[in-house]
Amino acid sequence: MTLIHNYIYREIILLTGAIIGVLTFLLVAVNLFRVIQLIMYTDLPIWVTVKFVSLAIPLTLTLTIPAGLLAAVLIVFGRMSSDRELLALKASGVGLAPIVAPVILLAMGLSLIDYWLVAYVVPESQKEYVNMKHEIVTNNPLALFSSEVVVDKIPGWRIYFSKKEGATLYDVILWRLDDSNRLTTSLRAREARIDLDLEHQQLVMTLLDGRQEQYPSDGDAMKVHPGGHGEQLVETVSLNSFYDKAQRHIAFMTLPEIETIIFAMQSAPTGELASPYLTELQARISFSIAAFTFIVVGLPLAIQTQRRETSWGVVLALVIVGLYYFLGAIGRGLKDFAGFYPELIIWTPNILFQIVGFWLFYRANRR
Repeated sequence: MTLIHNYIYREIILLTGAIIGVLTFLLVAVNLFRVIQLIMYTDLPIWVTVKFVSLAIPLTLTLTIPAGLLAAVLIVFGRMSSDRELLALKASGVGLAPIVAPVILLAMGLSLIDYWLVAYVVPESQKEYVNMKHEIVTNNPLALFSSEVVVDKIPGWRIYFSKKEGATLYDVILWRLDDSNRLTTSLRAREARIDLDLEHQQLVMTLLDGRQEQYPSDGDAMKVHPGGHGEQLVETVSLNSFYDKAQRHIAFMTLPEIETIIFAMQSAPTGELASPYLTELQARISFSIAAFTFIVVGLPLAIQTQRRETSWGVVLALVIVGLYYFLGAIGRGLKDFAGFYPELIIWTPNILFQIVGFWLFYRANRR
């Protein structure tokens, strides 16, 4: 059995590593395009933009690790079943349990890695991402602005200017948007001086030779009203979105921090809903064992379908992964509705998939 186990370990580990690498690269490529835009359209150093991308890797790995292992198992065991290798092993008196034991152990190990990522690494990465935005805005907010490009990095505003010299912008156009991203105000100025007001977390824009137009909420251009006009207009642009309090956001909390808050709520009720914290806690634990759940349902499927095509294994893996996270998203979507017990619903994908998987494995073992 040692020879068989070494063979299975080698095949599964090599293929899993390759698939995880490819999937991670493809998913991170989305952020890579954003990096290219940041380099082209801002004054940020390259190392800063590259770090932004690297901070997205831990979260991506929590998805690609279980998906990569599942795809590898479907491909390897599908081929072994198609080539009658599993049938030969069973004919020689070897049951399915000893054959799949290495994969189960590997799935448990990867689940522990996933738990470490979702419990500690991912929230710290998310927090560092917010802190970097805070630092950029504090030290050099104009690094986010580039001439002859519509700047859309500040929620509720669009900014355009033709040239920048130090803290002064030339040929400036400001568009103020409402919560539905509808245009409400347009401001034009020959030039604008930018000052950072850290106390109130805002940019103070002093517009020289500026004029303003007010737009109706119904979008009727015939109802545009001229606003203020003067040699000097002052407009403030809020930077609150860059100064998020990461320690108060559930996504940026480690699991021990979430547990501490839940215990504090139980000992001294504050009126704040505990359901979002309970749901987040259970969701992270539940999704961290996705690798094990995927293997429980994927192994018997690969054995019984007897397909050796790589494309089939990848497609089936995508279907299983998509359905799993779709069911999980339902539970997370109910986090503010304590009466539905979302902290329990979040376990539905694991329970459902494992019941089906063990039933399929039972059938496959009796054949």
